[in-house]
Order: sequence, then C-alpha cells, then structure tokens
Amino acid sequence: MSRELVVLDVREMLRAKQEPFQRIMETVNSLGDEDVLELHATFKPDPLIRVLGKQGFQHSVIEEEKEHFVVQFYREGIETPFFHLDNRGLEPPQPMVRTLEFLDAHSECQTGELGLEIWNERVPALLLPELDEREFQYDVNDEGNGTVRVKIYRDR
Repeated sequence: MSRELVVLDVREMLRAKQEPFQRIMETVNSLGDEDVLELHATFKPDPLIRVLGKQGFQHSVIEEEKEHFVVQFYREGIETPFFHLDNRGLEPPQPMVRTLEFLDAHSECQTGELGLEIWNERVPALLLPELDEREFQYDVNDEGNGTVRVKIYRDR
C-alpha cells in the first residue's frame, strides 16, 4: 500500500466559530499506518498536538502566513520532525523546483530544526547534486511501489 498525504483544511470552520475536532479525529482514524495528515488551521493547534502526541503521532509545523498554519501528523518516530511533500504525479522539473523552493523558504530547514521528506516517483538524480552543493544530507529509499522517499536534513 502506498503512503498518502491526506489534506484537511479547517480554516473556514474555525473562522465560522465551528468546532473541527470531530472532523479532525474522523480523518485521523481513517489514516493508514504510513499516511500523513496535513492540517491547515488559523493557529498552531497546541491542544490537538498534545492529544495526538499521546496517541503516538509526531508532528511538524510551518507558518505559511498570518493565520495559516500547516501541521503534519505522522506515526514514524524520529527525533527531527520532517515536513512531507508529495511530488508524485508532477512533471519534471517540478518535483525538484518545488523541493528547492520549500527548502529556501523555510529557515527551519536551514538550521536543522526541520527536515523535509519528499515522495517522488523516481530517484531525483538532478536534485541530489543540488542538495550536496547546499550542504544538505539526504537518505534515499526506493520503496519499489512507485514511491521513492528522500529525507533531506541538516545536522543541528
């Protein structure tokens, strides 16, 4: 089974003063073991992060803009949080461009506070020398089912 990035945007519910907790938990309960929930909210949902943390979920958070936080929840237990980009289905050079733009836009990646895991359909041969030049480390894992996982990070 292929891992999926499940996107749930609750910003409109929050702006309408509705409670999205039940919808979030229904989505969490529908996740496969390797799936990632990408939650879009108007604030950093610390109470939800604590609740899901008690259920074994790791998380990563980025602030896209004022009142737009993106929080990803996943089960893989690792020390450095990773943000996930699903580049499958994109035509070259979009996977590489999207990856480099993300790394450039998020200072947390530059400092080693946040890693990036990309999901591509093939090993990103042209991206790897760019990562070397920018002094990022990476691990490549070809899962053999049309998904190549590349973890990109810096040691702190």
